[in-house]
Amino acid sequence: MDPLAGLALDPVRTAAAWVVLAPTRTLVFCGYLAGGVALGTVSGLTPGIHANTFALLLAGVAASVPGPLSFLGAAMLAAGTVHTFLDVVPALALGVPDPAMASSALPGHRLVLEGRGREALRLSALGSGCAVALAAGLAVPVTRVMRVVYPTVRAHLPLVLGGTALALALTESGLRGRVGGALAVGASGALGVLTLDLPAGGLVAAGNMLAPLFAGLFGAPVLLDALTGAGVPEQDSPEVTTPLAAVGALALV
Repeated sequence: MDPLAGLALDPVRTAAAWVVLAPTRTLVFCGYLAGGVALGTVSGLTPGIHANTFALLLAGVAASVPGPLSFLGAAMLAAGTVHTFLDVVPALALGVPDPAMASSALPGHRLVLEGRGREALRLSALGSGCAVALAAGLAVPVTRVMRVVYPTVRAHLPLVLGGTALALALTESGLRGRVGGALAVGASGALGVLTLDLPAGGLVAAGNMLAPLFAGLFGAPVLLDALTGAGVPEQDSPEVTTPLAAVGALALV
């Protein structure tokens, strides 16, 4: 019997069975996890690699990597998780706006401008840790629910996406924000219509237009914005002054 069988049903018991019944397989599995962690560390600390771009690259090369699919999936999950923990480091170090533009800056950049960049890093780590703990507890029940509802969602996907885009535009504050949101949705839709069906080659067999799209939408703007930033001002103590209850509440989002 495969010790991986039943992992989704009882992960704790199955993990214990791996160690006892299949120590060699367990070591190989840990090796895949370590590889995923190392890959996620490198990608997370590399400026310009967004989580979406990284996920697409992982999906493209997974088919050419030898090994059980469950091990590859675990390695990809580990890589993606570590990436989301660490990508805040280059995000806070690059593209910090001038102090005069602080009102329009991202929350993390505002903390950097206030000399609280180290606190921002700790807050990000705390929030990510709380989110991972919550996601681990919800993974199995949410997966079971999605198996039931996904066929219905897939059958009505245009309606779901259209309703979501409309809701996002309507929840913007003010007429200007709503019009801007509607224009952004229309522009992104037009971009998809014009580009997604174009033929594209790539370094991997699964290459398509998503890779250059994600690089242009999420990678290049960060690097270009960093060229005009004012740099990182002197930072103060890394002590967290934000209430931990607020950090936990934000992790739920």
